[in-house]
Amino acid sequence: MAESFDVTARKFHQAVCVALLAIAFVIGAHSGLWLVALVGAVLLLGRFWWPADLFRQLNWRVLEPAGILKRREAQEDHETRRIARVLGGVVLLVSAVLLGVSLLWAWVLVALMGIMIFLDAAFDF
Repeated sequence: MAESFDVTARKFHQAVCVALLAIAFVIGAHSGLWLVALVGAVLLLGRFWWPADLFRQLNWRVLEPAGILKRREAQEDHETRRIARVLGGVVLLVSAVLLGVSLLWAWVLVALMGIMIFLDAAFDF
C-alpha cells in the first residue's frame, strides 16, 4: 500500500516551479538562468533534505497555517516522483550553466522540464 502524502504541497511546489521557469524565459538568459538554477537546486536538494524545498516550506509554514491552502492527504507512490526530482534538478542545473555560457538551446531543456512538471501537476502524469 502506498504512503499518504500532502498533495497540496506537491501541487503548490509544482506550480511555483512552472511559474519560475516561465518567468526565467521571459526575463531572458542572463537574468533568468538564476531562476532556472534556483528551481533546479530546490528540486535536487529538496529531494534529499526537506528544509531545502523552499516552495513546500512556504506552503507548510505560511499558506496552510494561514488557511490560504488546505492540506489534502492522498496515497501515492513517490518513487517515480523522487527519481524525476533528481533528474529534473540535474537537468535544470546543467541548463543554467549552459545558459550562463550563452548556449541558448538550453531553453529547450528548460521548456521540456517545465512541461513535464506541468503535466504532473495538472494530470498526475
